[in-house]
Amino acid sequence: MKLLEQVQRGPVAAPRRTLLYGVHGVGKAQPLDAKVLTPNGFVNMGNLNVGDEVIGSDGQAHRVIGVYPQGAKEVFRVTFRDGSTTRCCDDHLWFTQTFNERAMGLVGAVRTLRDIRRTLRYGTHFNHAVPRVQPVQFADLGETLPIDPWLLGMYLGDGCSSGNVLITNPEPDLQAKVAASLDAGDACAQATAISVRIKSRSRGQQAILKSCLESLGLCGLESHEKFVPRLFLHGSIDQRLALLQGLLDSDGYVTKPGAVEFCSASRQLAADVCFLVRSLGGSARLIVKLKPTFTHRGEKRVGRTAYRVFASFPAEIVPVSSEKHLRKWAAPQWKILHTIRSVETVGTQLCQCIRIDAPDSLYVTDDFILTHNSTFGAMAQAPVFIQTEDGLTNIDCQRFPLATKYADVIAALGELYTEPHEYRTVVVDSVDWLERLIWADVCQKRSVESIEDIGYGKGYVFALTNWREVLQGLDALRNERGMSVILIAHAQIERFANPETDTYDRYSPRLHKQASALVQEWADEVLFATYSIHTKTTEEGFGRKRVVGLGTGERIIRTTERPAHVAKNRLNLPDEFPLDYRIYAAFARGENPLANAASPAEEGV
Repeated sequence: MKLLEQVQRGPVAAPRRTLLYGVHGVGKAQPLDAKVLTPNGFVNMGNLNVGDEVIGSDGQAHRVIGVYPQGAKEVFRVTFRDGSTTRCCDDHLWFTQTFNERAMGLVGAVRTLRDIRRTLRYGTHFNHAVPRVQPVQFADLGETLPIDPWLLGMYLGDGCSSGNVLITNPEPDLQAKVAASLDAGDACAQATAISVRIKSRSRGQQAILKSCLESLGLCGLESHEKFVPRLFLHGSIDQRLALLQGLLDSDGYVTKPGAVEFCSASRQLAADVCFLVRSLGGSARLIVKLKPTFTHRGEKRVGRTAYRVFASFPAEIVPVSSEKHLRKWAAPQWKILHTIRSVETVGTQLCQCIRIDAPDSLYVTDDFILTHNSTFGAMAQAPVFIQTEDGLTNIDCQRFPLATKYADVIAALGELYTEPHEYRTVVVDSVDWLERLIWADVCQKRSVESIEDIGYGKGYVFALTNWREVLQGLDALRNERGMSVILIAHAQIERFANPETDTYDRYSPRLHKQASALVQEWADEVLFATYSIHTKTTEEGFGRKRVVGLGTGERIIRTTERPAHVAKNRLNLPDEFPLDYRIYAAFARGENPLANAASPAEEGV
């Protein structure tokens, strides 16, 4: 047959090759006065700068690599079972496990706050549970704690220091532990049948323990005035656990396996106990009992307000150490559920988001927020993820093990090409983290430490060989296995030198310019995920006008290149549509899913 007789006409149906990239913070926006946890404690979101460190979901410090103002947004207060709260916008993404997912043994999925509000309850049950941060590692301040942390906890619960330091507790094992925890210059003497006195071994000298309490501002305090010094709140994990054990050995008791109660007349001390529990990955709920009554020698009296903390812990945390408590303690018989109890609007506030260099981009705020931008790929037909960044752990999807080197990615492509399977879409998340693996492979082959060490930009040229190998593998899956391809990327702001205008900034995929050009040319669609923004012009008097950008909170995809961003499509897609794979797929089939359809908010997209 002659070639002229094989000429085809019209579009040829083929699986799509899609590159989706988005601005940092799509789905992540908090008010400027929201608290974000750093290695040195909580700070306001609005005070963070690029280069600062914040605590990630793994409890470790991660560097802030981007700060992105989001303008004025409607903000909601999210309240949890234990009374803790945080604030975010309606499109903030959360990883939650619903009642049905818990019943079916499913891990959960990523959802917007808008979707959570619509499905807050499942019958009589609170529907959405959010996981907790791992035990937090604060910065090493280089200071030696002046008091053994367990002993300080014991003193705060059962001690006084108006004269000599006394610790009132009749348990022999605790009295012995008090003695063992003292500085070598102090000694422990029996004061009464139920208390011990701490005094200096040097005649006429003040006990070292009392001097330390004075320096910490803890000496002579009444029970309702006690608190935990900041130095101890931000100690190591082991130090904070020992401090908590001292507090619970003194003023706490085991209520059931895996759970304890702590009671204090000090609001601040109770709040500090909540901080300690949560920083160790546990759950803490504070209950206030106003003017409790009690009987003393036949006389009915009214006591101080009581602050009761009910805490539960994961199996690896044992928050008590006394023999009495350990006899009752056992591993928890249930999974800690951090359920969302209410969501209420608190008005419009200025917001921003941050990006950190943790693989999953998650950070700890007033409470523990998990977000990710991979839901687009997860909604594709029978997807399997090749993950190059560790952000899919809490997404209900099929995925290869985390790729830690370039060869892992090539091996995954090879398995999909040669082995039988039912996957219809391959998602690479993300290509900017894949680029790091490519650079590492280039450096290893040329025995250099950095891609820049090769010189004169040659390293980036050598990397194109790896990129072509990846794209050829993806094309083989597309052409011979009938699989669609989705590449997920983060965005960067680049300076674009337009020969027809002045140089200006625009969004583009976060890749080196040569790799970015290669991948964009290969893809059928380059889609930009962002927020819907409109402008409002206001009169300020004297003929002056002010243009203000307002965010609607709706996440959208833009398909046509504009001065502000890179984009392209070969499907004649509309200029923009909601960030939802189902809508994109319908357009790819030649349908118009937005004709006579409800808004994304009404559909819960």
